Amino acid sequence: MQGPIESARVGIALTHEHLLIDFTTVLTEPAAASQRGLMSEPVSPENLWWVRYNWTSNVDNLQLLDEETAISEATEFFRAGGSTMVDVTSVGIGRDPMALLRISRATGLNVVMGSGYYIDKTHSEWLRAASVDEIADSIIRDIDEGVDGTGIRAGIIGEIGCSWPWTDSERKVLEAAVAAQSATGAPLLIHPGRNENAPLELLAAADRWGGDLRRTVMGHIERTIYDRGILAEVAATGAYLNYDLFGHDESHYPLAPESYMPADHERIEQIEYLLGEGRNSQVLMAHDVCSKHRLKQYGGHGFDHIATRIVPRMRARGISEEDIRMVMVDNPTRMLTFKGAHPGTVEPGILPTHRLKRVNKGLEI
Repeated sequence: MQGPIESARVGIALTHEHLLIDFTTVLTEPAAASQRGLMSEPVSPENLWWVRYNWTSNVDNLQLLDEETAISEATEFFRAGGSTMVDVTSVGIGRDPMALLRISRATGLNVVMGSGYYIDKTHSEWLRAASVDEIADSIIRDIDEGVDGTGIRAGIIGEIGCSWPWTDSERKVLEAAVAAQSATGAPLLIHPGRNENAPLELLAAADRWGGDLRRTVMGHIERTIYDRGILAEVAATGAYLNYDLFGHDESHYPLAPESYMPADHERIEQIEYLLGEGRNSQVLMAHDVCSKHRLKQYGGHGFDHIATRIVPRMRARGISEEDIRMVMVDNPTRMLTFKGAHPGTVEPGILPTHRLKRVNKGLEI
């Protein structure tokens, strides 16, 4: 966002987060009439028990709009030793470049901003009418020039939203994102639909369009793929595999009630499987915080959950320091470095600041 930084400064990174987001596109009305009044209530200790289970059915829960809250929550990650957060709040769910700049300056974190468009439900009339080339040009401008005259440049393409079944408009957006990846050398991050076949279908399409799968991140692996055979096929494409829902440790998944949300120990087990298969250079980790109930101020796990609670569990299970560093530092650094960038730099969408003195009492790797 403010120019390239040295790769060594990426440090411990979270590769899919939302510091600010309006996620009401997934709002789901409760079936029971007696619960519909809870949709409009502010999140509070009195209704948090209900919100946790029905987190997509409360408007306030789906809106992270307060900068001061974002600063406070993100600072927890900084104090735990974190350095970089990849904010992939794309167009359609409230991307806010200037606010991200202020949050970065206030916390001392490098913030990487995304470019591109979310799922079909959020697509504007312009987007539906635009050609692949026009959409690609809009993404390329975000990366090369900055967003809407702010000069704040994106450092990753994504998250590119895809539903299941895949819609024509989403197909066009992903094709444009692949074209922008080829033109800029930027990494590409994809949000797949909630079906085990979705990641392979999306990666196959990106490959047909000339995408660089080794510069592509497939998101939400743990809530999408349960079959080890399919997981092995996705890994074989060479794409990064983002385990980005850590802390969402509740099996009920209202966006796919026929399925389930794995617990953190199941995420760790999947990562152990991939490490055992020699895929340690493809694994990424994050929380995808997109609702209030997952923030510390509302009784949630916060942005420091992986650093302060998951990494120690990984160590206790015998995962090596080398693999932990690979997943938390080396892989994000390699992923964020633009293809063709000057050696030793990450291009270009980092907001680097050093206003706070780091007090690293947490993760050390």
